[in-house]
Amino acid sequence: MHLVSSALNVAFFTILSRLTGFLRDILMAQYIGTSKVMDALVIAIKIPSFLRRIFAEGAFNSSFVPIYSAMYVNQKSEAKEFIKDIFSLMTGILLLLIAVFEIAMPFVVTIMVPGAEPEVFSLAVSFSRITFPFILLISLSALFSGILNTHDRFGAAASSQIAGNLFIVFIMKIVDPLTITNGSVVAIAIMGSGFVQLFWVILPCYLMGIRPAIRKPRKNQAMKNFGKRMIPAAVGSGVLQINLFIDTIIASLLPMGTISYLYYADRLYHLPISITGTALGTVLLPMLSKQWRENNVEGAMHNQNRAIEFAMLITLPAMLGLIYLAYPLVMVIFERGAFDHNSSIATAQTLAGFATGLPAYILIKIFNTSFFARQDTITPIKVALMGMVVNVVLNFSLIYKFKHLGIALATSMASWFNAAVLVYLLKRRRFINFDAALWIFLAKIIIPCVLTFAVLFVVKTFVGQYVHSSDGIHVRAIALGILVGSGLLTYIAAAWFIGLLRFKEHISI
Repeated sequence: MHLVSSALNVAFFTILSRLTGFLRDILMAQYIGTSKVMDALVIAIKIPSFLRRIFAEGAFNSSFVPIYSAMYVNQKSEAKEFIKDIFSLMTGILLLLIAVFEIAMPFVVTIMVPGAEPEVFSLAVSFSRITFPFILLISLSALFSGILNTHDRFGAAASSQIAGNLFIVFIMKIVDPLTITNGSVVAIAIMGSGFVQLFWVILPCYLMGIRPAIRKPRKNQAMKNFGKRMIPAAVGSGVLQINLFIDTIIASLLPMGTISYLYYADRLYHLPISITGTALGTVLLPMLSKQWRENNVEGAMHNQNRAIEFAMLITLPAMLGLIYLAYPLVMVIFERGAFDHNSSIATAQTLAGFATGLPAYILIKIFNTSFFARQDTITPIKVALMGMVVNVVLNFSLIYKFKHLGIALATSMASWFNAAVLVYLLKRRRFINFDAALWIFLAKIIIPCVLTFAVLFVVKTFVGQYVHSSDGIHVRAIALGILVGSGLLTYIAAAWFIGLLRFKEHISI
């Protein structure tokens, strides 16, 4: 398995997923804007997403993939039995969880948004009851995606979200726009997208002969090992999600629309996070797990350094672009219909605040993977708890003056703190060693970043007026395209000229 080439494969489908996600968000912005209905929908999306990231993405993969990949090498039949046990266990637990949350949803929403207006609260409860079963569908999708990733079928798993997003877009396009404004159609479409994503990853597994069925899970060593890893990893993921919950709770105390600002900004700054963090995490975990198991220290250290290079290659220019072009991006992508000029300004400020922590978000994913690959899920939890405390303190220190921007800045600064502590612990335990090539890379990357910013500054003075043009969306879109395109071409050309883009070498890594 090649690190960068496999990561690029995942990144390609992730980009398509984010683009289709933008289509969905553009329609939501057009029909719903930053209204009470949108605030309620964001809450309804966040509640299952909170548990999704505990039961599905990071925690589950960091626990399941190393065990399954090790078993599949020497015990293929037992590996298939292990899948059946996990499938049955997850289904049972999540069905029980859904029943509890459906009954207790008013209480859950009260905890999450204590400052919500009565109308927002009522809508949030109603929407959340529709969307919450999504957690079962997406968690089972994570199981089958983990299986596909172990078999190096990254594209099949990574493209499932594309299908889910297109389903939501399709529903929103065939339904009367006036019906969409009440939010129920969007909530139902989100729930339906879960079925689409699950089918998307079940089918290739079925064709591979992997067809788990519900049964009573066995009590064996593999299941015990899974539990020992999953519980602390879930707690760690929960801590990270609590940070996001804290942001939402605080946002509910601020003026109406703040929750929506956070949502739309999150969608934009998560694009580079998905391209690099998700792609690298997906590929790096099984690779490092195998290398540490084989005591291939040199290979593991090498791949960690190259992962950091690849991450910085994308996130540093993305950070500059998102900060400097925050307002043009938000205005061109979202400002239409119910999403007005004031919504654009507030969302752009939030986006710029989040963007300051972009490299830190990716480094946390890489550093956590380094711990997970060595079967250490406790340390990331402790560090995440420290980061949560920092986030809370910074939030209450900044929101009174900066409001929604303060929430974003607090999240970014807490992420930098988290990344710094993780790398300190990795260095102290000798789990990571920054080689000379990495330091040279980081020094060189400053040059294309500075040149890119200079070009953006110059080009913006010429086309900036067209970004704000009232002649139509096509004029604003072309102007934004020129801005982004000039910056991107400058960065790629400068990076290639000084030797940062080594295509043949990257593909072979």
